[in-house]
Amino acid sequence: MPDKPKMMFIISSGNEAREKALSGLRMAINIARSGSAADVKVMFFGPSEEMISKQDQVIDGLLSEATSTGLYRTACSFIAKNKNIERELEGKGITLEPAGKVLVEAMGQGYIPITF
Repeated sequence: MPDKPKMMFIISSGNEAREKALSGLRMAINIARSGSAADVKVMFFGPSEEMISKQDQVIDGLLSEATSTGLYRTACSFIAKNKNIERELEGKGITLEPAGKVLVEAMGQGYIPITF
C-alpha cells in the first residue's frame, strides 16, 4: 500500500472567486478529518487573506472547523502587513509567515501543492 500523501492547499482566490476558495478550504478540512493524507496544511495568499480577515459567518465557521480538526493554517506575513490585517488574521488562529519560505519548506518535505 502506498504512503499517504502530504498535501498543501494554497488558497489565493478571494471575493472574486469566493466559492472556489471556500471549496478548497472545505476539501482541506474533509481530507484532514478523514485521515486519508499523512498531513494537510493550508496557506492563504493574496486576495484570500483579505477575504478571510473580514467578519463572515460562513468563513468563520469553516475556520473554526479547521481549528477543531487540527488543520495547520498560515498566511503570508508580508501581504498581511501591507494590507494591515495582521491582527484580524492572528485573531482567527492563522499563523503569519513568509509565504515563499513556507512553500519551499513544504515542497522540500514532499508536500503536494493544490491550488484554489
